[in-house]
Amino acid sequence: MTMPRNVKDILAKHLLGAFPSEGLEVLGISDVHVVRTLPTELDSVEIRQEFTDIVLELATNMIFHIEFQTKREPALYRFLMYDAQLAMKFRRQVRTVILYIGDIHDAPAHLDIGTAKYSVENVYLMNFDGDAALETVERHIVTGEWTEQDRIRLAFALHMRYARQTRTEAFERILDITKRIPDKYEQNYTVALILGLSGRTLTEVEQSRLKEELKMNDLVKEIADESRLEAVRDIAKKLLALGDDVEKVAKVTGLPQDEVEEMRRNLH
Repeated sequence: MTMPRNVKDILAKHLLGAFPSEGLEVLGISDVHVVRTLPTELDSVEIRQEFTDIVLELATNMIFHIEFQTKREPALYRFLMYDAQLAMKFRRQVRTVILYIGDIHDAPAHLDIGTAKYSVENVYLMNFDGDAALETVERHIVTGEWTEQDRIRLAFALHMRYARQTRTEAFERILDITKRIPDKYEQNYTVALILGLSGRTLTEVEQSRLKEELKMNDLVKEIADESRLEAVRDIAKKLLALGDDVEKVAKVTGLPQDEVEEMRRNLH
């Protein structure tokens, strides 16, 4: 799911509040107290990744690195390179969790290169009972017992194991449950987790359904507005590149003239 930079910033802001203190324990991940999100771009290293990773700062001053994998990682050299660069950039210890999606139940967790020993934590989402997770979340909504852990259950439920329903049925059920979360802030947090984390692996059809079904959600509306604004800015840049003057571009796009002027200055 490719997103404009400003949209990523919006998601990062909501993700910071979405991470519950102990909520990740439902996935077997403990001691994650998030302080802030961190940039993932590293100038000095190029690493092929399936999906953009998530890098967070924890209350322990440690860097927390989350990455999703739909294929079994045969070795950990790629992760070692990336984490070494993270450690160099932030001068902190790094903790890496790899979330495996699909029919993957084992993968290497340690790498010994002689001069250093490297390890990660592997979480296999298919090992979790999706039917039970959704039943728990629905029950908590009905009884008013919603907890921060329910955000995690719902956000990652799509990638869990199902015996009583298909993946498509589970996806539709997840959308329905998300819309029924009574507290708008909790709903925003849950949507942020879906869009910013587990939703990175959705198909185009599922992405469209997600946006359509949750279009009244505050966060989704904010992202849609920002995406439209980014499209208008792209048009403005193209018009300026073709030689149109600032006043004309501002009139055509509706953007403030000073913003268009700044775009013109930054063209070259």
